[in-house]
Amino acid sequence: MAFDARIALAYARRLARPRLTGSPENQRVAVEIASLLEQWGYRVARETFEFSTACNVFIAGEVLACLLLALASLAVRAVSPWASAILAAGIVALIGAAPRLNRAAQAGASRSLDMAERPGRWQRLCLRLGRRLTATNLVATLPGASDDPTLPHIVLVAHYDSKSQRLPIAVRVACFALAIAGGLAYAAATVAYALTATPALGALAIGSATLAILAGIPLLFLDVGNASPGAIDNASGAGVVLHLAETLAQRRDWQSRLRLTLLISDAEEIGVAGATAYVRRHIDTLRRDAQGAGLHILNFDGVGVDADLRLAGAPSNRRNGGRMAQWVEAAARDCGLRLKPFSMVGLSYDHVPFAEAGFDAVSLIAIGRATWTVHTPRDTAERLHPRGFAQAGAIALRVIEQDKPAAYPTGSTGSPH
Repeated sequence: MAFDARIALAYARRLARPRLTGSPENQRVAVEIASLLEQWGYRVARETFEFSTACNVFIAGEVLACLLLALASLAVRAVSPWASAILAAGIVALIGAAPRLNRAAQAGASRSLDMAERPGRWQRLCLRLGRRLTATNLVATLPGASDDPTLPHIVLVAHYDSKSQRLPIAVRVACFALAIAGGLAYAAATVAYALTATPALGALAIGSATLAILAGIPLLFLDVGNASPGAIDNASGAGVVLHLAETLAQRRDWQSRLRLTLLISDAEEIGVAGATAYVRRHIDTLRRDAQGAGLHILNFDGVGVDADLRLAGAPSNRRNGGRMAQWVEAAARDCGLRLKPFSMVGLSYDHVPFAEAGFDAVSLIAIGRATWTVHTPRDTAERLHPRGFAQAGAIALRVIEQDKPAAYPTGSTGSPH
């Protein structure tokens, strides 16, 4: 059985309705996905976890702190340019520390409910911040396929939850970019003004601060709702993984060469909580696999549009010594597809918790005109396109099918098997 984009698209259509984590529809979609996987012979583990929206609280707090520092710096500028410069430098320090703080909040804001786990102090603090919710990851394996720990382990990932927000994604990304750029420019101009008292630098500082403040204010109100059908984000990714599961269940050519796990995660839209909970729960096994024959994670997010695929996470993948980025790039070339790197401030994907833990992980995404409707009521099944499904499925199967080291001429990285 070959991958059929029309079948994957049909699965995505079936899942495309508002399904915010914690909603009744989210739970019904989880039941539907598990039922399909079990129908194809997979063993499905339902891993329930509790998490909080601490990451959203941290982001709002960081934005507010930067705005207050900018206002305080402006207020004392006429009295003490150096005091103003010190306050402005605090903005730079906070911007630099924010990614690490947010990752720490993501890591600490979840715990498993179906296994003994004693939260530490940081975890207890994070769980108290924001709203507290319960979610369920679906983890599927195929009985009869090899479970030999000496074989490479590939994890295919897609999240099944959706969300809506008042601010369109393009506006949110622009606000983050402008607020960061404005804050950094303000700090640099303020320090330079304290050193030289040049009027032009003072004017530049005021203009940069104004830009940062105006762009930052909307980021204090990043509400989460349940009005988006989430067809592109991420019924399309789930549809790809479901049809890959269906296809691979009917084929035996891969089953003695590698181990395969399907992670259909929940709560990606709220601080990638599902993938974080999975990594926390399975960290010892994941490390054993990574240090042995190899652990490789491929995530699918928003792939079902009429656009070229992009590869997110390649830089961190290569810093971790990972190979999945090279395999995916080589598979795309073999399939005659263009695959460009992608990175954008303010966006995160389910491969990130794996990569932060040092594992070989990347995401396949697509960026097209329809993409800008995600997180809105306009992210409907009518915007899905077979092209995105066909590309993602072809690349994934190509990676899984390869069994000769010479197949991927990527220097010392070799092939996945």
